Amino acid sequence: MTKISLINGVFSNKVSVFERGLAYGDGLFETMYWQKFNTNEYPNQVEFWTRHLQRIFIGCRTLSIQPPNAQTLYNYKNKILKKANILGLNKGILKIIITRGIGGRGYKYDKDIKPTIIFLVFPISKYPEKFYKKGVSVRFCDTKLSSNENLVGLKHLNRLDSVLARAEWSNQKIFEGLFCDDKENIIEGTMTNIFLVRKNTLFTPEIKKSGINGIMRQVIIDNYKNFFDQIKITKISRDNIREFQQIFLTNSVLKIMPVAKIEKNKFSVLGKIREIIDYYELQENLEFN
Repeated sequence: MTKISLINGVFSNKVSVFERGLAYGDGLFETMYWQKFNTNEYPNQVEFWTRHLQRIFIGCRTLSIQPPNAQTLYNYKNKILKKANILGLNKGILKIIITRGIGGRGYKYDKDIKPTIIFLVFPISKYPEKFYKKGVSVRFCDTKLSSNENLVGLKHLNRLDSVLARAEWSNQKIFEGLFCDDKENIIEGTMTNIFLVRKNTLFTPEIKKSGINGIMRQVIIDNYKNFFDQIKITKISRDNIREFQQIFLTNSVLKIMPVAKIEKNKFSVLGKIREIIDYYELQENLEFN
């Protein structure tokens, strides 16, 4: 599998053992989809690039990390994707990791520390078409999602909740696991956000004390009027899951993944979900930069 890494603008796959991202998870990341277009000026473009940049800057501000220059990130993006083209990749996953940088022992850090900027490219793993047509099976996780209002919504490097939760099942028929908080309110999946449909109203869990405000989640919320009368961002109890007719999962790579079953509860994958999937399969309805 072709994997490419660019660290502070240099092609390399090595970081310092004194890297705070390694020692403390002191940093953040973004994962996004890119593809090559048949244009000479800007052949490689990233989906929702502007939105991802905005979240990077918000995350850096939250963690008090000196944010990189937008032009620097743009240049790094072009450099690594050009390399990907040379190696035969025309689409894939672009991951950006930004850490506070290299420091000494202890939690305290120097204010003038220089951030480490890592760009990674991976081939895209294509999900079977039947997943999108027939829906996937989902389970509830026993692992609870940690609450921290200081970090809510942020894609920080401390992902141990998801690591532990994903280890709970090996059944290949289960596509995703859902996190609940300590009051059994649904928050999100281990790698996705969740939306639920009742009549012509769209529901999604509130992200207040835990969870990630995913880019595709933001896109769906911004464009809900194309499909629904209203949207409700609210608490959704695990016990009330059977009240909904349709459920779908989102992230920047999956786009829209319909859910056919959550444990013993079955859901329709027709109607509105088919409209949404078809809508976001059209490139003119997406944002490439």
